[in-house]
Amino acid sequence: MLVEAPTTMLTFGFPPGVRVAGRQSGALAACLRKAVMSRVPNPLPPEVSGHGADNRPHLAYLPLLDAGHPEARAEVLGVGLLFPAERSDLVDEVTAALGDFFELHLAGVRLPLRRGEGSGRLNPQWWTRPSRCWATVTPMVLDRFSGTGKEESEIRRACVHKGLPDPAVVTVSRDPLVSGGAHLGRSDLARRERTPRPFTHARLEFPGPVEGPVLLGAQRYLGMGLCVPAQ
Repeated sequence: MLVEAPTTMLTFGFPPGVRVAGRQSGALAACLRKAVMSRVPNPLPPEVSGHGADNRPHLAYLPLLDAGHPEARAEVLGVGLLFPAERSDLVDEVTAALGDFFELHLAGVRLPLRRGEGSGRLNPQWWTRPSRCWATVTPMVLDRFSGTGKEESEIRRACVHKGLPDPAVVTVSRDPLVSGGAHLGRSDLARRERTPRPFTHARLEFPGPVEGPVLLGAQRYLGMGLCVPAQ
């Protein structure tokens, strides 16, 4: 069993007036990865690119949505970088490479990002606070082809593989199961696969409180399968 325990999460927010639709979550995560890789000095650590990491946890690139509360707008507030506990030294390296301000270029649009800017939902605590119930804000891409109607068992397997408890209840849906979750089609996912795997939104109810971040599935390092505490 591979137990992933990221301990550091850096967040960057869009300034007031910049609006990014939730449907762009996947493209934004892929764009963020490309930007970080271009700024971190060579030789590029495998935990930054994901290539050659030999199944070790690596840096996750997250679109942080306004989700999980009654007034959620289903828009992307900013981005997060989730570091594996085994490479805490990367935090300083990546922080120095990005600085307090950088830009992403998404579909020809320049998106400024500033560290620590934005609402309280860009606070890592929003994504890590303990909860019994968690729900995906971006759909989870399943690791395996579970077969129609068998998504629940695959999601349970993914939780246990990650070191989480086996959920007491798993609910799946093509549509988000939490306010503000992103409605993504296959072409909206962070990575297009030669052999497309199934994807789904999910709500997980654990036997007891689970501390986040909860990030599941085949494209979790690109922000797919990112969960928020849900009531």
